[in-house]
Amino acid sequence: MEYKSGASPMPHHDSQSFHVLIVDDDATILNLLREVLSMVPGCRFTTVSNPADAMTTIVKDHVDIIFTDIHMPGVTGLEMLKDIISLQRTPEVIVMTAYPSGEIANQAMELGATSLLAKPFEDIAMVELELEKAIKRILRQRSASKELPELKAKALANQSGEVDNDPPMKVSLDTPLRDPRAASEAKPSSPQSPAKPPAPVVAAMSPQPNPPTSINLDPRKIYSLEMLEALIAIEAPRALRYNRPFAIGFVDIPESFQATLPSEQERYRKGQIEKIERCIRRSDVLLEAGREGMAVVLFECNRVGAEVVQHKLRTSGFLHTGFKVFPADAKNAEHLMSEARQSVQNKRKFQIALLEPEDFFGRIVQNMLLDPKYFVNWVRSREDAYKLISREAESLKLLLMSLTKDPNQWELLIRLKKENLIQWPVVLFIDIPLTKDLKNQLRQLGVRAVVNKGISQEEFIYIVQSFVLPRPQMDERKNFRALVAIPLTYNLEGAEHSSNSFTLSRDGIFIRDMNPPSSGAFLQMKLFIPGQTEPLEVNAEVIYTVPYFVGVNRFHVSGMAARFVGLDEAKKDLIEGFVSACLTSYLI
Repeated sequence: MEYKSGASPMPHHDSQSFHVLIVDDDATILNLLREVLSMVPGCRFTTVSNPADAMTTIVKDHVDIIFTDIHMPGVTGLEMLKDIISLQRTPEVIVMTAYPSGEIANQAMELGATSLLAKPFEDIAMVELELEKAIKRILRQRSASKELPELKAKALANQSGEVDNDPPMKVSLDTPLRDPRAASEAKPSSPQSPAKPPAPVVAAMSPQPNPPTSINLDPRKIYSLEMLEALIAIEAPRALRYNRPFAIGFVDIPESFQATLPSEQERYRKGQIEKIERCIRRSDVLLEAGREGMAVVLFECNRVGAEVVQHKLRTSGFLHTGFKVFPADAKNAEHLMSEARQSVQNKRKFQIALLEPEDFFGRIVQNMLLDPKYFVNWVRSREDAYKLISREAESLKLLLMSLTKDPNQWELLIRLKKENLIQWPVVLFIDIPLTKDLKNQLRQLGVRAVVNKGISQEEFIYIVQSFVLPRPQMDERKNFRALVAIPLTYNLEGAEHSSNSFTLSRDGIFIRDMNPPSSGAFLQMKLFIPGQTEPLEVNAEVIYTVPYFVGVNRFHVSGMAARFVGLDEAKKDLIEGFVSACLTSYLI
């Protein structure tokens, strides 16, 4: 049987909707999955009880995702998988089995299954998580397929007007295919035979589907944000009574620096709202939130549905969105609105995931990242970390975790690597020496840096910033800077002072000093670089100073930044070699 999700499903578009096929002979599983899928916007699903009917559906209809059992009467799920991989277009396949670590499950993965689900389902959230990952992969593929023609068109437009007459190269040119009969019928007809009309141009090798018929709908009404609390108050009792959750969210509208006039700003905002409308269903509600952007109410929508809508919004250019689901995330209207607002505020920060089972060290890391521009998602177990990373993979900037002797710890990184979810650096806290083989293994798992658990806050912040803050491409940087503390002395107006460095590059240095001199002062310095028998004597000019003060809740180092003056190439090379070695000390 075929079903559509929601009371008012969105019209079928390849980029917005998807077809899910459920194959199981257990009616309980069918009903459970049907309940989950019915609250995902744009989801159309079909349920069958045997692989034979499933293959008929796959061949006749376009299927994006398949939930299938392994053990069923007649043809097994493995035999169906073998038939599926022979198709030209392979859907996402999620295998449900009571033995997820057995030999049969391994065979299913080798045959192309995307993931495994253990039956019976102990936590419905795992079902939603696997569904969400499959949907996101499909949406990413569709986004990429949309961008390819545009990139190809731009590449052709940038080419010169010269025609490549090389026969092998002509094969790759975008020339329309014509019916071979057209050439013969274009010849002058004989007097005995009447002329025939030319044959039509063949547009493609495969038949194209008929374009969808357009439906003239009334413009969507946009309500005031004042109505949001009343809408939640009406919908919340219904959600609890009928077990039909709903979601609300806030969407930041990006600023336009080109639109300066009020009329241009209004036109730009209207265009952005139209983009948001294309990401939600006709039955959902939009509310004008002013400087907060737009508020959205997604009726009969679970967590998976909210994540799907957020993914569509992100691919449409809305990077800061926050959605929360009732009753899973909040108990009342006020709490739900507060959680949704907090969610979008967190998205404006640098998202950092912290996996740390020890409360003491976890609090230390959180306290070191108290800067308002960071948002730390602290989880204590591998399963919670996997759920978090699967949902927030596109928003995360960094993963922090401790290196332990527990071999099960690496299962998380291996799983993330296998599912291509590691799209950001991984930093490990260590308190043991690293061997060369261990470094190679860590590098293969996506680990970019290792730091000692006794690291200072200043050093830790510096390393985090080097990963999460936007910066020029490394090959464009001519002045590499390292966080390194080396002893030094400097002479200022006849008086000698001793201190140590905070950062060092071939062009300058930042010196710690509680009472730094004013900018413009000239210093005669001696740098005691490790490995050198004699101190390196250099002259420098103070560019700016950072005085010491108390009561600021942010990263702060007092001292002065000085630029080297009259440094010859030999000294520059010596400093640059030392800086390069320091830069690689914590990098894998």
